Amino acid sequence: MKKHMAIQNLRRGLRRLPRRTTLVPSVIGAVMVVLVVTAWALTPTAETEGYVTETRNDLANFAARLESHITTRLAIGKQLRDGLVEGKIAGREEFLEQTAHIHDLFTDFQAINWIDSKGVIRWVSPIKGNEAAQNLNVHTIPPADLAITEAAKTGRLQVTPPIQLAQGGGGFVAYIPIIKMERVTGFINIVFRTEPLMQAAMPESLMNKHDVVLMDKDRRIYGTIDTMAGHDRVLSKWIVVGNRVWSINLLPKPETIGAYSTAVDEVVLLTLLLLCIVIAWLIHLAMVRQVKVKAGDKLFRTFIEHTPSAIIIKDADGNYIHGNSRWHELFNPDHNDIEGRTAADFFPRAYSKEVRDQERRTLETKEMTEYEYLSPVAGGGIMPTLGHMFPITDDHGTVTAIGCTLTDISSNKKTEKALRDALLKAEEANQSKSKFLATMSHELRTPLNAIIGFSDILTGQYFGPVGNQKYIEYAEDINHSGRHLLALIDEVLDISAIELGKREMVLEPVILLDLLSSCVKSVRHRAESQGITLTLVADANLPVIFADETAIRQIFLNLLTNAVKFSHSGDTITLSTEADDDKVVIVVADTGDGIRKEQLPKITDPFVKGHSNSHITHEGAGLGLSIVQSFVAAHEGTLNIESEFGQGTRVTVSLPRTLNRQVA
Repeated sequence: MKKHMAIQNLRRGLRRLPRRTTLVPSVIGAVMVVLVVTAWALTPTAETEGYVTETRNDLANFAARLESHITTRLAIGKQLRDGLVEGKIAGREEFLEQTAHIHDLFTDFQAINWIDSKGVIRWVSPIKGNEAAQNLNVHTIPPADLAITEAAKTGRLQVTPPIQLAQGGGGFVAYIPIIKMERVTGFINIVFRTEPLMQAAMPESLMNKHDVVLMDKDRRIYGTIDTMAGHDRVLSKWIVVGNRVWSINLLPKPETIGAYSTAVDEVVLLTLLLLCIVIAWLIHLAMVRQVKVKAGDKLFRTFIEHTPSAIIIKDADGNYIHGNSRWHELFNPDHNDIEGRTAADFFPRAYSKEVRDQERRTLETKEMTEYEYLSPVAGGGIMPTLGHMFPITDDHGTVTAIGCTLTDISSNKKTEKALRDALLKAEEANQSKSKFLATMSHELRTPLNAIIGFSDILTGQYFGPVGNQKYIEYAEDINHSGRHLLALIDEVLDISAIELGKREMVLEPVILLDLLSSCVKSVRHRAESQGITLTLVADANLPVIFADETAIRQIFLNLLTNAVKFSHSGDTITLSTEADDDKVVIVVADTGDGIRKEQLPKITDPFVKGHSNSHITHEGAGLGLSIVQSFVAAHEGTLNIESEFGQGTRVTVSLPRTLNRQVA
């Protein structure tokens, strides 16, 4: 009501002024009203920005967690598929034995089954509670028939829409085709129960703050409430589950919204600062139209008295003419007469001297200046303020008065401190991460090296014949898996060191031809063992470059290894070079699987694999190309990947002969 009356008084004041003196102030007044009203209107919405930001973070974390849970469980099904394809699971008993261990670890599986090529469920795990599934033909069930038919047709995993399980509760079913000799010989069938899956993936903190509804298109998968109708604060995120797209919807509980205070946020603060500048401009324009500054002028009093900033008007000699109520509240709570007095009458000597110096600069420059003060307020306190001091001139350009606005920026300083504290915490987190990585490097590598060493002894039969060939095969598997895990640990540590800036480049002259020849030699045995032709086509006069030899070696070992990994017998791999005065260009080209067009934009992201066939798996964590990209960028070079699915891939690395930065 008070604010409404102030606006009405302003309007009446404007109508009483002569037309020539009210036109411009009226326009400015309208802008002021719009700004203030907009700020007030935005305040309730801005108050919820904290909720929206936090909820989006909660939603992203939950979506990633749920997607990871489902992906992990589907990966288990693919491992069972691979075991059947490779002969590691020879029959029903071995299948049931392995799935029994899986059920012990994960409670969200209703059943894990093997289905023959005709769609009949032959092996059921566990059989208890799933007796009806034994010898059931899934083609007789419409949702299952569509999924298994598509899986057989495409050779890829298929997931059904949400279904009601015969055992009770909701769920969904995945079908993973088993492919031997390019023919579908059966399926791994995984039946999920939605309720325990969501309980495993959903953090308790999320459940306390939000209701959750999971949808597959227009079909409900899971929900803590019956309907989303009538809710206007719904945040959603999509996840991919096999061939299906689910939407995760978070709806705040009433107590969650109520927990956010109504403190003025950055939008309102910005509006108030703009308001102060407009007030200063209005005072300037009004004083130009007036021969003498009148403290009692109702037009200016209306604006001045209702602004949250402290305003003081002085004559050219620094004598006070008028101060608004906010100024008196802060600096003269007794409302003593201020006319003819100066800053020295209200403030300590050091502060009043700074004010007087600022007045002189304003008179000399005739320009508005901005500054920050630690202003001493009544009662002995200190308040950080943002000040604007501006000249007020007559029609001839002579400065007749000085205006000054002071705005409390305590909240800004608190925000700055919060940002500094956040930065400090981030730095501490980075240090903790570095310490963790160093510890894990030692703690993981030590037992892995022991595992690799002992498996080498077993496979080499250094202490006599093992007796059973199966033991040697298992020892080879252990050795291979250990070396693979050690390589993955090295890759993770490499990418982490790069991200933290701990991987420093040691720049020195590198004989590139010798380095490339060494890389080709290292990879050639593996290539030839797979029937792949590996060729080096390099200029004998290839120049020496200035680079980190270890990083450059890792770049081309990763590229050549990737090329071998995704090539087959009869394919070719060529490493070629060319150079000019400024740079050297190295190309690794193969005729292997290639990369799908949709995968290319993200192929250098960490943990992204350039896989071309859904039912074939390759080693690696998807870090190789990310490391390559980082090392190339560190050398001020460029990386370009071109590929056509089924035709091969061409990777071009361009490196400058010398770097712009100095050697440390």
